Amino acid sequence: MFLFDREQSIFDIAGLKIGGQPGQQATVLCGTIFYAKHYLVEDADKGIFDKKAAEGVLKTQEEFSDLTGNPCIMQIFSESPEAMEKEIEFCTGVSDVPFLIDSTVAETKVAGLKYADEVGLTEKAVYNSINISCTDEEIEAIKNSRIEASIVLAFNPKDSKVAGKIDLLETGAGTVEKGLIYLARDLGITKPLCDAATLPIGAGAGSSIAAGFAVKSKFGVPVGLGIHNAPSAWTWLKAFRKEHAEKIADPERPGKTKWAGLGADVFKICDVASNIMPIIAGHDFVLYGPIENASLAFPLVGMADMIVSEANTAEHEIEAVEPHPIVNLGA
Repeated sequence: MFLFDREQSIFDIAGLKIGGQPGQQATVLCGTIFYAKHYLVEDADKGIFDKKAAEGVLKTQEEFSDLTGNPCIMQIFSESPEAMEKEIEFCTGVSDVPFLIDSTVAETKVAGLKYADEVGLTEKAVYNSINISCTDEEIEAIKNSRIEASIVLAFNPKDSKVAGKIDLLETGAGTVEKGLIYLARDLGITKPLCDAATLPIGAGAGSSIAAGFAVKSKFGVPVGLGIHNAPSAWTWLKAFRKEHAEKIADPERPGKTKWAGLGADVFKICDVASNIMPIIAGHDFVLYGPIENASLAFPLVGMADMIVSEANTAEHEIEAVEPHPIVNLGA
């Protein structure tokens, strides 16, 4: 394996440690809940959902986190300000782990930020994200908030290669006035987590993984990816699933269906297994996708962490810090 010459930051987010040299801290896993068309959501705009099912997936993520030693974060994805407040209140009432404030709607994320401030949850919150599309309202809300942690998204529409991502973080790449890393610091973000921005296979997925190595080398901040989005957007894989799978009634979710058969198995394997690729390249966290995949994602990532840790302990005397899969899952 390898080490970074630059000192690597390790941030503490409500007791969760993230960052450092490869093999030092366990990879942090973020599972998404309330995403678009999530089976447990009944009314996305009003924030109405199956509370029993929601608690179940949150607890399962925690259980597998305890099992492997990989810290976890709840990625709360909401469709409206009303839903955001309800969903943050519920999730933080069920689980003590940190959470991501996430949405495709700026107004909704701002509402989540303000709610976290009002009820004293800012220490556990991570904003997702500071990026080139942030509205003036978002920028002002982040600046006025007590939040310290945010994902910084290195999506450069002008250049998807590693150099383009670094340029965006360092200078703004002619798209924004200031490099996003420095903008984040100006807004009071003392714990920036860089997401190198996953692109589809064939359109930049490889550069997304490689960029994480470059970001850690240059800035020394924790990096990660939602790499599962690459196989999920893979045209061939989606076609293969459709051709070799069928939708059947889901016995665990009355009234719902699920994909079954060879196509479904292949799709699931590619989706979940993709999460180990950034880890081998030195990344610190993965947004592994649907939270119900926790039972597969945690042991898989734990195995990758063990291999990286074993190599860097032997070759570079980097000792793993507990909790860590090399301890929890060791023989």
